[in-house]
Amino acid sequence: ENQIIEKVDFAIDELEPNYYECTFDKCNFSGQSIGRVIFERCTFKECNLSLVKASNTSWLDVLFTDCKMTGINFTLSNRFGLSVEFRNCLLSYALFTEMKLKGTRFTDADFMETQLPEAKFTECDLCYASFHHTNLEKADFSTARNYALNPAANRLKKARFSRYGLEGLLTGLGIEVVD
Repeated sequence: ENQIIEKVDFAIDELEPNYYECTFDKCNFSGQSIGRVIFERCTFKECNLSLVKASNTSWLDVLFTDCKMTGINFTLSNRFGLSVEFRNCLLSYALFTEMKLKGTRFTDADFMETQLPEAKFTECDLCYASFHHTNLEKADFSTARNYALNPAANRLKKARFSRYGLEGLLTGLGIEVVD
């Protein structure tokens, strides 16, 4: 509780079952199994969480800043109370399949080549999130806001959008929208 955990390699050190209001700074979790761990009101700064196996992991009011999260599968996480925010994170190949991400903020998140089929961006603020070669088939953006994605550079078959958000699909095409 209320710890600052710096430069720990969790390939060597074991995780505790619960963390409350802790900050993880420059820690390595890469490839580790962190199942059934509860992170509540925690912050991860410049951590490597690539290929983490997060089976039944709880992320409650967690902030990720400048983290590398390539290949992390959030669909295996405990979905009850999932509340996360991403700032300037690399989320390539991350999975959010069939997840409801209400209130999630993806600020400066890189979704390059990420698999997000059937993801539900419920009331998500996607300001500065970038999508490139991303599978967004059947994804639901109907209540998302501030997104910009190029339909020619992403897979969007049967994705859902609100008519009020269509401008975000035209941004990459160089089309000017006038009221």
